[in-house]
Amino acid sequence: MADAEAIADSSAAVPDTLMLPEMIDLLSPVPEPAAVSWWPQTWGWAVLGGLLLLVLMVLAWRRYRHWHANRYRRAALQQLRRRLAAGEGAAALAEVLRRTALAAFPRAQVASLRGELWCDFLNQCTAPDTPCFDAPSIARLSRLTYCPQSGSQHSSDIAGLTQRVERWIITHRALSGGTGD
Repeated sequence: MADAEAIADSSAAVPDTLMLPEMIDLLSPVPEPAAVSWWPQTWGWAVLGGLLLLVLMVLAWRRYRHWHANRYRRAALQQLRRRLAAGEGAAALAEVLRRTALAAFPRAQVASLRGELWCDFLNQCTAPDTPCFDAPSIARLSRLTYCPQSGSQHSSDIAGLTQRVERWIITHRALSGGTGD
């Protein structure tokens, strides 16, 4: 009965001649909901976020170490291109190849190698299915280093040897413990 009186009182306060816009103005405003927090609501999400951050940090650290460990390769390729552009030819190829090997492997293992042993060493450091050098290419590199030639045959030999040397610098497997002496 009290509800019926309250409804009768509220209807008595509103005149019958009100139009729709006027009725809408009489409505109370809609309450706004509370803001949704961006923070995780459970500790599980915080742990998952922490683990994800840890994994990303480990991956970034490994990538940095890989980049840092291969700095001698980048330096060798840069020096090789610079010296070839200066016209040093086969001498630059042989020297940069030897210096790169000395940077990646112990001096005692690399310094005394010549001829077939040098070729075998270089090919053992690459993938088994893609050797970079054969005996004639190493012999040609040695011959061109100490007996400079000129002409189109010389430039084609240098171009072929340059590709082999660059491929070896990029693809050889260095010692995992660090660089040589």
